[in-house]
Amino acid sequence: MRVCRTELPARRLASAVAVLLLSAASATAQPISLSPPPAVPASSAPTESPAPPVGGDNTIQIAPLQPVDTSWTGLLNTSKGGFARDMWNGASRSFVTTALPQLQPVTSPALVNLARRLLLSDATAPSGPVEPAGSDNLLAIRIDRIYALGFVNDGLALIQSLPPTAASEAIDRDLVELHFAANDTNVACQEINDRIAQYSGVWWARALIACQALSGDFTKASFGQSLLVDQKAPPDPEFDRLIRLIAERRAGKIARLGDPTPLRVALLVAAKRPLPDTAIAVADPSALAEYATNDTVPPLDRLAAAERAEALGAIPPQALGALYGAISFTPDELARARRTVRLPTDARERAMLYALAKSGTDFTVRMTALAALATDAAKLGVFVPMARVLAPTLADIPNVNADPKFAAIAARILLAAGYADAAKPWIAASGDKAAALLAVLAQPGVPQVDPGLLHDAIVAGNPAGAGAHADLIYALLSALGADPTALANLAPAALAAPPTPGAVPNTALWALQQQSAQNAELGQTVLATLLIAESGGALTAEPLALDRAVAGLHAVGLDADAHALALEAALDAGI
Repeated sequence: MRVCRTELPARRLASAVAVLLLSAASATAQPISLSPPPAVPASSAPTESPAPPVGGDNTIQIAPLQPVDTSWTGLLNTSKGGFARDMWNGASRSFVTTALPQLQPVTSPALVNLARRLLLSDATAPSGPVEPAGSDNLLAIRIDRIYALGFVNDGLALIQSLPPTAASEAIDRDLVELHFAANDTNVACQEINDRIAQYSGVWWARALIACQALSGDFTKASFGQSLLVDQKAPPDPEFDRLIRLIAERRAGKIARLGDPTPLRVALLVAAKRPLPDTAIAVADPSALAEYATNDTVPPLDRLAAAERAEALGAIPPQALGALYGAISFTPDELARARRTVRLPTDARERAMLYALAKSGTDFTVRMTALAALATDAAKLGVFVPMARVLAPTLADIPNVNADPKFAAIAARILLAAGYADAAKPWIAASGDKAAALLAVLAQPGVPQVDPGLLHDAIVAGNPAGAGAHADLIYALLSALGADPTALANLAPAALAAPPTPGAVPNTALWALQQQSAQNAELGQTVLATLLIAESGGALTAEPLALDRAVAGLHAVGLDADAHALALEAALDAGI
């Protein structure tokens, strides 16, 4: 998985945040006079402007304009889902440049949505000293994260909207990789040819060799590889093997891909090799999206990469659904699957269950297949992303007299996918108190909680997990502003909750997020919240961190995002 080129360790983030907090504390310590300023004596006020001196220098003085800071030029305004232009008011540029590289891909639609809007909003850049020469500037770091999180088309559109003066080697490299990720190989290679004279690094040399191999000019590619050896460039055996495989045109698989970037995936596709399972687990979301959407690759070969790309938000749910639908099965396979629906063991079996769930008049089979897919997704930790793929399959399945257990699953699928109204009849059919509680979390505004519902949903409904669930729901509802007296029934069970595994964010980041939220500093709150809420590439399971994240979003007016995050946390916990 790609990290930022700067690869800043967490201690630098903590240090930057600590400096920012100390600066803020020092500034607020200055006494502020609350009395009006003294009036200016009338006699001292000028009554007329002095005449210019006769014969003086009347030449017009022209001061040079300050360069425009394009660091946060973006594609989204508030009407398109972006944040306000002043979102960085009160933010420290040093914090943003230090914290931004810590953003990593995550299997949380709520966090992916926040990160995309933050990175693509058109805003005034955070104030502060500009980055020193020789280091990636704020714009380059930001585009690097857009690429790293898999926002391929958005990244291309943003770079193309920038003035020529904003270009840099870091941005140009990302531009090339994004073109490969969009399966625009010809354009990517044209960008490389246009810039090869400007940049002399090993990366650019190998990129040129890759394009020569992709065009079939193996003589030039081989010569370029020999030059790199002569110049004692660091060896890259995986890259060299990919070039050789393209030239040899032999069938077979490749076990390792090295760093699975979009450029390397383009070479792999040209060599007609499937993407190794080991690469799918660590590849850039951009590279996964490239492979998943490449029509020259057989659909079955793309399936596992597409599942991972969808979970990370790099391709839309409907793209994964369409790919599932492109997988062929024999009539005998489908007949056996109908007779005995079981949990899937691989991507192809998930596609088969999806085929059973999507159509037909045997609603029992369809519901059983959907339940198996939902159960499997929960086991894999991707229930919420998968719910967005499954939700449309419920459109023509009747909820009247439905099996209560399936109705509860259907309600959760629809809630997770954002269809709260469509979930209501399924919740009623299920009689599931926990599903009703999830609907409360999904509803915008301050939650109006019935104490009896809380008790039945958490304490009585699931005695074995009552403590952990009570602790989590207590944290989420409190963060959303629920009346503390309505949560009193949860307190005894919450006090008995076992410690939650997982790291709590560093103290400085924690304090900065809270301070930013209190000061209504939107951009800084969202950025800090994204870091607090992510753990190991997924939404954290730590109730304290979730409480802080949800409360921070709620405090800066992002109520819908706060509810989406709370709902996702509850679903991930198995409520």
